[in-house]
Amino acid sequence: MIGTVPAGLPPQDLPPLTAETMLLSWTFDPVVLVPLVLAGLLYLWGVGRLRRRGDVWPLRRSTLFGLGLALAAVGMASSLGVYDRVLFSVPAVQHMVLQMIAPVGLALGAPVSLALRALPVSARRVLLAVLHSRWSRVVSHPGTAFAIFAITQFAFYYTPLYALSLTDMWVHDFMHLHFVAVGFLFYWALLGVDPTPHRVRFSLKMILVVGMGPLHILLGVPIMMTSTLFAAEYYTSLGRDWGPTLLDDQHLGGAILWGFGDIAAIGLIGAFARQWFACDERAARRTDRQLDRLYGDEPTLRPWWLTRDEDTPDVLGPQRDGS
Repeated sequence: MIGTVPAGLPPQDLPPLTAETMLLSWTFDPVVLVPLVLAGLLYLWGVGRLRRRGDVWPLRRSTLFGLGLALAAVGMASSLGVYDRVLFSVPAVQHMVLQMIAPVGLALGAPVSLALRALPVSARRVLLAVLHSRWSRVVSHPGTAFAIFAITQFAFYYTPLYALSLTDMWVHDFMHLHFVAVGFLFYWALLGVDPTPHRVRFSLKMILVVGMGPLHILLGVPIMMTSTLFAAEYYTSLGRDWGPTLLDDQHLGGAILWGFGDIAAIGLIGAFARQWFACDERAARRTDRQLDRLYGDEPTLRPWWLTRDEDTPDVLGPQRDGS
């Protein structure tokens, strides 16, 4: 079953969500998919421009960026995009994919670094001016990016914006692109793969990562506990006669929002711990190289038993063979 609609919203009278429909249901919305395609084409153009002049761009970066785009497309065009107006739990998964998973690959793809190397001089100056502008310095700070990241999720679910996104195509599509953009901004500022206006201490980054856990507890647990239905008039009008009840589905969505936050936070903590250890190892190697340049093959610190003054008497007295 292919759930495609030429224009407007996908149909609401969908069959039950099973393993088969989950795999075979797709929708293609050019408003959200065209920007992803353009981003991929621009990235490939930059890589090709570097290769034509003999420069090398890491394949790992290109793979990660492509994976991020693919995950964003799956979040918008797969069954997540077909059933996101029928079940509350589906957009909960969808928005976590768009804001918390797909942007990781986009940020690790280092698109800004690629642009600074591939763009013509005039365009590069414009990009540098944007990066060093006051506006960029404000929004690219990890603390500000985290605030935008958090406010977006609470504003979407706890204001009329959620109900509006179920009935207005433009609001719906804008929020999808907004989730991806906000997630990219947060990870771009946090991971620091690309050049950013700020050099932030590792301790602050770790605090923000750990803060993702409580953030999603505050986001998801109230949805799990409430007996008030979100967008009640809309969901009641669907007349869905399969799957969980409206309230049970909403509680499931709240649990998903909570769980995704904890999983993402644990993954990022592990990644940052590995990055921290790698930085310590690189610092140790730099120190060793500096000491080697200063002392060569000589020991940098004489053993204690060779540093004793020859005039100092042996407190143990002379040693005799066999004593």
